[in-house]
Amino acid sequence: MTALLRTLFRSLLPAAIGLAAVACAREAPPPTAPAPADYEVSLTRPITEIPRRTIGFLDEGVWVSNELEGGRMSDAWREGDSLVVVHIAPENAPINNSAWYAFKVWSEQSRTVRLRLSYEDGSHRYWPKVRRFGSDVWVPLDSAAVEVAEGNEGAVLSLEVGPDTVWVAGQEMKTSRFFHAWTDELAALPHVEKRPIGESARGRPIHMVEFGAPDALRHVVLVSRQHPPEVTGTMALLPFVEELAGSSPLALEFRERFRVHVVPLMNPDGVDLGHWRHNTGGVDLNRDWVAFHQPETRVVRDEVLRIMEAPGTELWFMADFHSTRRDVFYTLDRRLETDPSGILDRWLGYLEEALPDYEVADSPSLLATPMSRNWFYREFRTPGLIYEVGDDTDRELIREVAVTAARGTMQVLLDALEERER
Repeated sequence: MTALLRTLFRSLLPAAIGLAAVACAREAPPPTAPAPADYEVSLTRPITEIPRRTIGFLDEGVWVSNELEGGRMSDAWREGDSLVVVHIAPENAPINNSAWYAFKVWSEQSRTVRLRLSYEDGSHRYWPKVRRFGSDVWVPLDSAAVEVAEGNEGAVLSLEVGPDTVWVAGQEMKTSRFFHAWTDELAALPHVEKRPIGESARGRPIHMVEFGAPDALRHVVLVSRQHPPEVTGTMALLPFVEELAGSSPLALEFRERFRVHVVPLMNPDGVDLGHWRHNTGGVDLNRDWVAFHQPETRVVRDEVLRIMEAPGTELWFMADFHSTRRDVFYTLDRRLETDPSGILDRWLGYLEEALPDYEVADSPSLLATPMSRNWFYREFRTPGLIYEVGDDTDRELIREVAVTAARGTMQVLLDALEERER
């Protein structure tokens, strides 16, 4: 699609969405219809800022604090003689039940502290992990130390604490600081570049990491962390990217023919502020890929369009890394004709053959949601998917699947290119 046609398409988009909404009411909507979404779904909404503070219970000599990057604790108070309530509220509501929490605890003397997680506009979703002072390792809290309330309304944690700080969070914490260090390490490789492509609503940088042939005509785009708590998606993205950027013969051959563009942290404000789902505009960024009301989605859209303006360029694959309650790949409905064709089925088939004991859950759909995958398809007819990783998926399995998926991406795309060139 030329730049002129893209401009015309975007200028007509509001009317097209209205027509698509009518088409959606039919029994069989045209597979290539624009997203039948409410154009106002991603308008900025107010959020509630939580005060950053440390709360002490002097009688017991116990303190809890949300003064950490990615922290989420709205308030804390004592309940009875032996229980501290940690209140967890979202940035705004209604909101997806991704009830994130993260805080620190310590005590003057070694003791067992009982903490009740109390949720507002949500329920207990993430099994608690702890990191102790002097260690970088997050460990799931033992099941004997966690009492989950009926209906997941909350949970009581029994935590051994002392003068050294204990961090408690719904998942292993990977905030801006982590991403800056990881991307800097990647960029130290001679064939990898890192550059800022824009800023979030609060002025935090959004970076793109790139590698592969600078003059390649075929491109791959990977994005992640539109939703702040979705850490297991990041755990898949990292080894996936590292395999593509690695030194295997397959990776070296792949980078001679393709160029890869990675935006590993799309929502730095939401991640660093400990949001459940949204950016500081109070919006789910993965519902803003039609209207582009939010600066974070506009930054990525504009940079991808700029990259694809070069004559002859093609976007052959995209993946957006997320987390949900189980491993699943949200692919495009096969009635949608992609360019190149057949990539998604080959990709899934590669995983099934390479990982016979792993359930490759394929969940195809049409373009009914204004999410990233659907924008890439409408703009470039790109074979794309939402790569979802389960909240509680074994961490070694996450890595194994991601490395295998990266190898499958390279092999499938190289095979398709060879077939096209024959």
